[in-house]
Amino acid sequence: MIVMEWNEQKAQQIVKKYNNRIKLQFPFKVIRVMVSLVILYWIYLFILTVSYDFSKIGPQTEFYQKLAIDWTYPELTSDIAISSHREITPLGTQKIEFPIERRIGKNHYVVSQLHLTKPIMNSRTYMEIERRYPYKAGHNGFNFYLPFHPKNERPLDGNQAPGVFGTLEKVHEGKVADFAFSTDDYRSPEEMLDLLAEYDLDVIWMPLYMGEMQKFSEWGWSSGGNSIALAQQWGLSGARITEDDFMSGSLVHVLDQQSVEESKLAMLDNMKQMLEENKRLAEQLLVTNHLQERYDYLYHEGFQVYGAVVTGPVRELLRLQEVNGFRSFQLGEMTDWNWHDEQY
Repeated sequence: MIVMEWNEQKAQQIVKKYNNRIKLQFPFKVIRVMVSLVILYWIYLFILTVSYDFSKIGPQTEFYQKLAIDWTYPELTSDIAISSHREITPLGTQKIEFPIERRIGKNHYVVSQLHLTKPIMNSRTYMEIERRYPYKAGHNGFNFYLPFHPKNERPLDGNQAPGVFGTLEKVHEGKVADFAFSTDDYRSPEEMLDLLAEYDLDVIWMPLYMGEMQKFSEWGWSSGGNSIALAQQWGLSGARITEDDFMSGSLVHVLDQQSVEESKLAMLDNMKQMLEENKRLAEQLLVTNHLQERYDYLYHEGFQVYGAVVTGPVRELLRLQEVNGFRSFQLGEMTDWNWHDEQY
């Protein structure tokens, strides 16, 4: 039998040896855990990014947002091309950016950048349009005034800003501008185009009545005297059409007798698609709770417009004051001559 003698010195040596071993092993364990977490994180990020890129979520969100700009921003539009600035964050938030354009005369000018932040698993949406273009001070977009009160059909007045035509008369003829007006009655888009046929102008947007204050109430309105302008204005723009994968399509820039029917059908088709595929997303981006009611009104009652946004030479814009029934004229942005090839 072997008898081992135990003493305090040997005990301390054993404990010291064990502690040294632990001290050496602990950093390596921490490093292994951290490396494993980093690898798992990159695998998760890779799967998330690939899944997002191969899904329709990003292109669908972008397409819906571009329709929202077309329908609710009278003076703005965007290109048909899918943005290359689209990503998904590790927390599942979409970030999409694309340029915003404004048609003045025959050219489109990039006037801003839209930033969209949309969590996939959340109803909150954050959309910002930069105002970096040198807009005139105080110009916050066009407003359109209803011809009749929706609740009692009482005739309403317009609201004319002072000095619009006086400003145009002082401008050199070698300028083009975008311009808006309201009307004293509802008309079909085709009737509006007939009224404008003799003028050398392009029609790019028409405000639509969609049953507001009658079938539903949303966002209210502004009034002054005997005039009413809806707080959220919807309108008919040129047809924006996409393929099923949302990656390619076509865009009509000008409303005329050849494109207006296509544009009306495209708006109805796009609204129907939104309602069937992702109503929640569409209403978030369009900032409405009544997409179904708006679609139903257009489908059953038809397209009723009460104004237009046009663009063209200053001399042609001046002629619009002669048209009976046009009112509430508003001057937008001006730029140098870019109208056809002829000289002004």
